[in-house]
Amino acid sequence: MREGDKTQLASTEPFLWRGGNVGCLLVHGFTGTPFDMRFLGERLHASGYTVHAVQLAGHATRVEELEACQWHDWYRSVEEGVDTLAQHCQTQVAIGQSLGSLLALRLAYLRSQTVAALVLLSSAFILANPWPARLSGLFRVALPFLPSRFRYVRKSNGGSDIADPEARRVNPGYAEMPLRGVIELLRLQREVRPLLTQIMQPALAIHGRQDHTAPLENLALLQQTLPSLRATVVLPESYHVVSVDVEKQRIAEEILGFLGALGAGSKTDRQVDGRRL
Repeated sequence: MREGDKTQLASTEPFLWRGGNVGCLLVHGFTGTPFDMRFLGERLHASGYTVHAVQLAGHATRVEELEACQWHDWYRSVEEGVDTLAQHCQTQVAIGQSLGSLLALRLAYLRSQTVAALVLLSSAFILANPWPARLSGLFRVALPFLPSRFRYVRKSNGGSDIADPEARRVNPGYAEMPLRGVIELLRLQREVRPLLTQIMQPALAIHGRQDHTAPLENLALLQQTLPSLRATVVLPESYHVVSVDVEKQRIAEEILGFLGALGAGSKTDRQVDGRRL
């Protein structure tokens, strides 16, 4: 295990908790783990929802495994997750953070009859720091042959972009990013961005004003291109991994309010915009 791996500090296992007829698929971000979605999952489950948090391919193991993945592998993890969720409830809502937001959007486009609503946390179409992307492009061909010290970029302060110092300390995500993984993230961005105008499920977008990873411009992008966006929330104090940060309680309340307003009660079936919820 590389020095940048911290997965031993907290539970990083995927989880599935049975509840009502509406299920929430929780998708963590790049270099993150299902631990990032656990607090939100607990709140949703306590309110009667079925909850399933997936572990994306190459995550919560060793950063070398992430380096070997393509974005198709991450998306396959999400498809398997929603198929599992569908075995336990009639309606599915996709909730993704950062990379998970991009994957949730693609899932909504390709599974329009399955995914009834979307919650997008810290969407990552635009990155604040261009250097990992520029390095990955510069060394794309040579990357497999470079020593490890040139294939990985260490995160600032060796940790995730979280305002809460204790949450940042215990967060079990990778402390390094493989440049090959950054290349795949960029490819996924290019794949999903043209789909936004064709995604029609009602959506809620939440973003931290202090996000140092994916700036607030991402929220403006969604407002301009996602016609089904019903509501946006800007968190004044949170950084990037909002699901574990200082305003995580508010996020849970906003999501519960959004689902409730859609008629997505956890134990009953209803119709919203002609769709079963």
